Amino acid sequence: MIESYLVDRMFNNEPFLDELATSENKVSSQWQKLAMYYERLGPEKLGQYHEEVSRQLRENGVTYNIYGDPEGMNRPWTLDPVPMIFSGQDWAVIEKGLIQRAELLNHILSDIYGSRSLIKDGFIPFELIYNHQGFLRQVDKIKLDGEQQLIQYAADLARGPDGKMWVLHDRTDAPSGAGYTFENRAAMTRVFPDLIRENEVRKISTYYQTLKNTLVNLSSRNKENPRIVLLSPGPTNETYFEHAYLSSFMGFTLALGEDLTVSDGYVWLKTIKGLEKVDVIIRRVDDVFCDPLEFRSNSHLGVVGLMEAVRQKKVIVINPLGCRILENPGLMAFLPRLSRHILGEELILPSVATWWCGQDKEKKYVLDHLETLIIRKIYRSADNRSIYGGSLSKEELNQLRAQIDRSPYLYVGQELVNFSTTPSWINQKMEARNAVFRSYIVADTQNSTYSVMPGGLSRSSAQKGAFIVSNQQGGISKDTWVLGKREESKVTPVTEAGLRPELKSVLPSRTGEHLFWIGRYMERSVYTVRLMRMVLMTYNEVDEDIHIKENPVVSTLLRTLTKLTGTQPGFKDKKILRHPEEELISLVLDSSRVGSLAYSLNAFLSNGYAVRDRLSLDTWRILDSISEELSRMKKMGSDLTQIYDGLDSMVIKLMAFYGLNIDNMTREPTWHLLNVGRFIESAINNCNVLGSMLGKRFGTETDKSLLEDTLRCSESLVTYRYRYRSVMEMKGVLSLLILHEENPRSVIYQIMRIEKHLSSMPPQDQEVEEFLSPARKKLLEAVTKIRLCDIDLLATADGKKGNYTHLKTFLDEITALLSDTSDLIYQKYFSHTSNRYHMIQTSLLPEI
Repeated sequence: MIESYLVDRMFNNEPFLDELATSENKVSSQWQKLAMYYERLGPEKLGQYHEEVSRQLRENGVTYNIYGDPEGMNRPWTLDPVPMIFSGQDWAVIEKGLIQRAELLNHILSDIYGSRSLIKDGFIPFELIYNHQGFLRQVDKIKLDGEQQLIQYAADLARGPDGKMWVLHDRTDAPSGAGYTFENRAAMTRVFPDLIRENEVRKISTYYQTLKNTLVNLSSRNKENPRIVLLSPGPTNETYFEHAYLSSFMGFTLALGEDLTVSDGYVWLKTIKGLEKVDVIIRRVDDVFCDPLEFRSNSHLGVVGLMEAVRQKKVIVINPLGCRILENPGLMAFLPRLSRHILGEELILPSVATWWCGQDKEKKYVLDHLETLIIRKIYRSADNRSIYGGSLSKEELNQLRAQIDRSPYLYVGQELVNFSTTPSWINQKMEARNAVFRSYIVADTQNSTYSVMPGGLSRSSAQKGAFIVSNQQGGISKDTWVLGKREESKVTPVTEAGLRPELKSVLPSRTGEHLFWIGRYMERSVYTVRLMRMVLMTYNEVDEDIHIKENPVVSTLLRTLTKLTGTQPGFKDKKILRHPEEELISLVLDSSRVGSLAYSLNAFLSNGYAVRDRLSLDTWRILDSISEELSRMKKMGSDLTQIYDGLDSMVIKLMAFYGLNIDNMTREPTWHLLNVGRFIESAINNCNVLGSMLGKRFGTETDKSLLEDTLRCSESLVTYRYRYRSVMEMKGVLSLLILHEENPRSVIYQIMRIEKHLSSMPPQDQEVEEFLSPARKKLLEAVTKIRLCDIDLLATADGKKGNYTHLKTFLDEITALLSDTSDLIYQKYFSHTSNRYHMIQTSLLPEI
């Protein structure tokens, strides 16, 4: 493989410097061991390892969202099994250069929002700063305690034609990728443990511990137990997986803007117990979206009043608001001089050659060389994409020149660097691809320096010769290895530094609501699957010469399916009842139809994805398998036989989730709320099925079949036969499914479980515990009604029509009490969340 890689490079006369090959087209020293390993392995075995790496990431639920792509939500993360390699000697220079750059940018940031002497003395043009949207006047003169204002920093680097690493971009606002980096390393370690050991690959875990220690040290109050939250834009953000992963891994509370509120100058987290004070916010929301009161008023992602809490130093936001000014590419043109002025040193890592058009000489150069440069606006956004001059027509070049002439201070020209290639596993062979490396740097406040992760997130282009390597454009991630032993600096965990770990569980109201609806949609899906299987089984057994509407068993099952799913008019319409196939397929596969199985499963998965930081790895694997099964069923089309087989597989996967719920989840509010939702839905569905299936008397054989089907739907047929050892009778079935307090499928058992879970919930602030809450009073009323009911009266049909009127009335009363209970639970725990998240659509993009 390596031999053919070198031959291809020589034969194709590759113009790029290569990470593996020397100038003589030999394998470089740092790649020697890996090259020998891959040669021994061979393409077939490496292909298998690639599949294993992909499987590890898929099972761990590692995903990436792509905006504007209808199939881009929760897209599997791709990882090249061939890493990016740096020798220890090479890395020493890179590390020193990154620390120098972080210190330089930190000084510039402090000056821009402080004395602004660099602008006054002419080292930075004022037009470059004041015309940049990242310069936030609201944060002027606000600083963190200590010298370090820039806490997190990431730099995109590539090796230029001269063999040196060049900085392409500085990421200072809310740099992403550190979570994916950890997952990449975890997957590679599981698949290539010997290779990592043999090459003495340095560990990256110290970065995360340094970050955690720094956040704790920055907290000005409550240092023994600071409340740290990670502020995320939400489940539709491109890197939401990372937000959930890092918050869970590092012990932070994952929060959306609506989970936080400002009162008395403090930031508070809305929890099911009340408000909890927040000490530190590590944000993944862009600064201008963080406070709609002072920045972008149309933002739905931030917290109203957050800026005032920052001013009063009652909360710490990391990175500080206003850091985006350092991402201004125009600054790169002035960094060499600034480094000499501030640090008294030459810049170790050069920036890509940059010309800011706000200066006449530089503007003329850019306009004269548009065809060979990359043109960027000084403020990076989704609307301000990089423009490759060489790809423009003559007319487009003229238009661009006119735009630059109108507002030259808004544009920079940058050199198109032919950065190096690295071996990548493409199409079952080693191919050279251009690659960019992102390094992560964090302030070490204990030692007043910066710490660089010995590794990072590399990305290679999917297409040969392509320079666009972002994940949104189809770039492939690579683990990054720094080779050679080095004495690792010991980072003392916060628990060893005399700080107490967080013991009490904090559950944001929004998270609680998602968990509640996970339980409801899970149970709704289970009931729909079970009833649909019975419908299809019975429908397939009906003689062809008997019309469906003339078969009371099948027609009752079909109408019960409509009642259960709430899809009106459904099988109550005689035309649909005559030809049920299309309606049945729609009830299984139509994701856009509220009440269908596909809709309920998507809502179940969507709510699960929103709280993935609360779910175990095994639980997430089950959710992933449910999603795959649903996708497989949708590909079956109109084949009811295949759909029936898919329903068999689906019910097993749903039961696996239910089993993990019992076995894995700690008995905390998360578990209680999930099960409250589950048992409310189960009890309501039970009442609906009983009322619809047994609401009318037909005749001995039909009634017997309907009684058996009702028991099957509740998984109680075997229990009934074991308990009663007699023929099917109405009284026995109703007793088992309504009154039997030891039967998990009975209505009274399910209501009693709701009450038990609610009684185990922690009391809210100023709540009087000795009195029953309104929700528990409704449950007590329902249980009392069931215990006092006359079962003989419920099992007696009245009138010539044979309707079980008393039964229907009774079940309607119980259902109404359960619906009231659900509303009261919502008011108590979730009413201060702005949206009902069970209505969220998985295709929505974040509102900005």
